[in-house]
Amino acid sequence: MAEYWTFRRFLEFANSYGYKLMGFWNPYRVFVNPDEPNALPWLVPVHERRVDIKYVKKFKRWLKRKGILRDEDEDKNQINGPEEGI
Repeated sequence: MAEYWTFRRFLEFANSYGYKLMGFWNPYRVFVNPDEPNALPWLVPVHERRVDIKYVKKFKRWLKRKGILRDEDEDKNQINGPEEGI
């Protein structure tokens, strides 16, 4: 499994769930969901055009808790570890 996603891949993934790139605050890229104006933005650090896999997993867990993570996007072999509560 890759230890990172390209920023382009993460951008396309976030867009597919309605999250849009609002701007940046180095090294972070700021994502918001226009359908949820009162929700806090997602700050995703990007280094050398890459997103660390731990931030991808956190975003996926958030989507899963909201009940909108699609089956094909779920990590089938993910083991619940100490970061599960984050």
